[in-house]
Amino acid sequence: MSTDEQEKAIVSAEIAVKNNPTNFELYIELGWAYFHAKRHNEAMAAFQRAVALNPSAAGAFNGIGRVHERLGTAQAALEAYEHAIVLDPHSIVPYVGLGIIYFDHLFDYEAAIKAFQIGLEHHPEDAFAVALLGNTYARTGRFDEAIFSLQQAISLQPDDTFAYGNLSIIYLHRKQYDEMIGSCEREIKIVDGHNARRLLGIVYDRLDRHKEAIHQLEQSITLNPQDYEARGMLAKIFRTVGRQQEADEQYAIARDMAEQDNEYGQACFEAVSGNLDGALTLLEVALTKKQVQPGWARIDPELSILNDDPRFKALIEH
Repeated sequence: MSTDEQEKAIVSAEIAVKNNPTNFELYIELGWAYFHAKRHNEAMAAFQRAVALNPSAAGAFNGIGRVHERLGTAQAALEAYEHAIVLDPHSIVPYVGLGIIYFDHLFDYEAAIKAFQIGLEHHPEDAFAVALLGNTYARTGRFDEAIFSLQQAISLQPDDTFAYGNLSIIYLHRKQYDEMIGSCEREIKIVDGHNARRLLGIVYDRLDRHKEAIHQLEQSITLNPQDYEARGMLAKIFRTVGRQQEADEQYAIARDMAEQDNEYGQACFEAVSGNLDGALTLLEVALTKKQVQPGWARIDPELSILNDDPRFKALIEH
């Protein structure tokens, strides 16, 4: 939704509330209009007004949970979602909200899996929840279950680029390169994004198909000139094929960009550039500073070159 569309939605919702100030459902609509415009304090006030008008309004508590989620107040979000479940135990919305909080804020993957599973008992057709479940399985290393869930999400929603992207990452880690290429190509047919192109660059590099790797990485950079990971990988491949000047140019650009990022971003840059010892040193700092979830570091495609290194395994399992 564009900024103009968001403003129009807010104006329309404000007028509706003004004309019918005792209608709690209109306040919920107003809260979502504010939320989508990132006006979180006003969204919270609208949802709370809905609760004041109707303490049984489960939708208002879902909205309060989303605002707390966005603000990073995880415990308050959990409480709001749990209250919404008490009011409407058959809605999948608060279960998805709980799962996201456990997954993205508290890093409790097992609790997230349980929340998604309970929600899907009520609504097994919800492709988004199925894909989130698959993504959570992946971060715990349960790849068979992850693949099953992600393929199920795609069968429910064939244009689910989120599911395709996660499938590609899993296939990379399992060294199922043909399946990975197919998954990336299907994602690109839906939306041509730099992440899928960079993933193809990774797999073609692994297969020593350097011309194809260069093409995909150049496409990634065209789509996102700030993709320093693609530039670092491209520099490494240029060195491999003897294109030293181009390698130096890409590496210099990428290094300057990476230095503006935190230690985790720098670790990924060093890994794709071929400096594995430097990547491990930076990754240890990043994990200590809690810049990244160990679950994501385990499957991050930019770190996949480290998968068989016992030092890497020790870090992510620590």
